[in-house]
Amino acid sequence: MERRQLEFFLAIAEAGSITRAAARLRVAQPSLSYALRTLERELGAELFERLGRGVRLTPAGEALVGPARRTVRSFGLAAGAVRSLGADGHGELRIVASTLWAIEPLAPILAAFRQVLPGVQVVVTDPRHRADVLEQVRSGEAQFGLLDGPTPAGVFDAQFVLDQELVAVLPPGTAWHAATISVDELADRGLISTPEGTALRDLLDQRLDEAGRPGDVAITTAHVASVVPLVLAGAGVALLPEGLAAAARREGAPKVRLDRPSQARVSLVWRRGELDPVAAQFVAGAQELFAGDS
Repeated sequence: MERRQLEFFLAIAEAGSITRAAARLRVAQPSLSYALRTLERELGAELFERLGRGVRLTPAGEALVGPARRTVRSFGLAAGAVRSLGADGHGELRIVASTLWAIEPLAPILAAFRQVLPGVQVVVTDPRHRADVLEQVRSGEAQFGLLDGPTPAGVFDAQFVLDQELVAVLPPGTAWHAATISVDELADRGLISTPEGTALRDLLDQRLDEAGRPGDVAITTAHVASVVPLVLAGAGVALLPEGLAAAARREGAPKVRLDRPSQARVSLVWRRGELDPVAAQFVAGAQELFAGDS
């Protein structure tokens, strides 16, 4: 399957006629018909129902429209991104994201992005506080930020990425046989978190306030990377997004869902305005990767 075949397919779908599509594309009608037949043979399905003077999409054709548009757009973005690189074939992308969201969803987004544009240098910084994410994006210090909660307005544009479920992580060997646990029960076991104003602490404080246990944190560590090791060592328990909790689970720490399921809604934000091709490819990659979560 080639890009040109998909472009021809989309042109026919939009025009509702092979003749009209050929005229718009300035392509000979026999060439367009041949390209369509070739695509249908490759896919093993008819994409259009031939009518009197036009065509109509079949169910298979309707299923192809969305993926075809995304694929053609990605080709264009990739080509533009390459053209936007410097003479040495390199560019730069700066992203600000807390460790929570740098693990998931940022890591897989960057992996997919690097497959398309390996020459772009990516710099990821960790904000001191959640407000730093918006400030760095607003000032231009970073092109993108990842944060949870309501998407910001004003000078920002945003793209929802995914919902991360918050789960409890208990020390290895903990005897917990129930399917769920409450925030109140977690607080009784000694919660471990980061300082106030950080992404992880904000998520926890909201649930503690709802449980009538505001500020009930046993250990506060400035290093988010030490939260899981502290739990593994038996120093206490933690409430973590699913992406970070998975690492603790692999080390033997029981992972338990909350009795009142809770999620963190994560979005990608940037300054409003036209994106350069490199930045546009990054946004497109995030949309493609997490399309099923929105």
